[in-house]
Amino acid sequence: MEATMAVGTGSTFSTATPSGSDVHSNFSSAGTALAATSSSSLSSLTDYTSYPLARQGDRTYFRDPDNSYPLPCDLPEVHRQTLRTAMLLRVFGGPFCNPYLASHPPKRVLEIACSSGVWSGLCHEYFARRGQPNVGFVGIDLIPIAPDLRKQGMNWQFKRHDLRRPRLPFPDDYFDFVFIKDTGMCASSPAQMASGLGEPLRVLKSGGVLEVWDSDWVFRSLLPNPAPARKLASKDQDIADATATYTFSPATPFTRAQNQYLIDYNSWIENSFDRRRLSALPCATIGLSFNSEVDVLEKVDSRRIAIPLGEVRWERDGQGKDSKGRGRKTLTAEQLSIRRTALLTVIQMIEGLEPMLMEASGKGRDEWDRWWASMNTDLLQKGGLASGECLEVSAWWGRKK
Repeated sequence: MEATMAVGTGSTFSTATPSGSDVHSNFSSAGTALAATSSSSLSSLTDYTSYPLARQGDRTYFRDPDNSYPLPCDLPEVHRQTLRTAMLLRVFGGPFCNPYLASHPPKRVLEIACSSGVWSGLCHEYFARRGQPNVGFVGIDLIPIAPDLRKQGMNWQFKRHDLRRPRLPFPDDYFDFVFIKDTGMCASSPAQMASGLGEPLRVLKSGGVLEVWDSDWVFRSLLPNPAPARKLASKDQDIADATATYTFSPATPFTRAQNQYLIDYNSWIENSFDRRRLSALPCATIGLSFNSEVDVLEKVDSRRIAIPLGEVRWERDGQGKDSKGRGRKTLTAEQLSIRRTALLTVIQMIEGLEPMLMEASGKGRDEWDRWWASMNTDLLQKGGLASGECLEVSAWWGRKK
């Protein structure tokens, strides 16, 4: 599978990712879970670790009643995650944000909740281009869908692991770099637990780096011409200007989403998360977790970026300005591609959350289908996101003392 995103006129951002056939094969292997749901064996019906998946409609979800993770675990979701990862690497400028690793390559890397291993593959390519092809990668996840990346020349190992277990399956001080991305819907992740950094820090060596990427699940709107985040490296702000994204901080002014369909979604997702005792705003928890580890972590920092989901009205009217006060011109092909990719992954996410959102909305099938069709028309064809609705993505990192 090849993830490609335009990065400018006549050029593309292309990243080799695990092949679709390999991922599909691994899903087929994991598909014994589906057979279990029709088995007459009582043990298979209650063994959620060995048989974790079940079909619901035309998507595949966790069937464990104690696993509140609401997104699907199937190929369309892997494709969505791959698009999102490729986009994040562009707006963040690489596979990690902390400045230390660029000059101090790690020897051993852990990706927690690795899914198809796409981030590990891209990070391997990053170090290989810089003369470090032998960096070792370990990925852990409950569903073994990651292909054998050793076939692509990587030093790679996969371990199946349920993150709800109290300990990671590694000794103390084992990794130089621990990376966690998009676990905001996992009840046991740092995005949901104020104490969620304990195990990642235990397996991290002294001097090693912990980095977490995530986003909130509700959407807000940018106000016109937000000031850039303070104390940001000039190269990071240059990336934001080049990608027509906006750096922000807790002091950056936002307003509530103005689009009625996102207003509906925000209400339903907050209701659903409250029922499941999850936070729809996990970024606040992650930030608190890093700041609370002052005895263990040093050089803690963060990057926060707002990606508009469409062409914003105040930009289109010529009022938008970049960080240097220059008026924004018509969006380039790359900038449009980034925003369309962000919007596409949001729509795909809402589609994947359909069972949960239908329940929260109280809509029947026909009523939901009408809402869904109208939402797609409004967001994709009528330009209904001109008020500055955006996808907020954030990264936090620190070095273990």
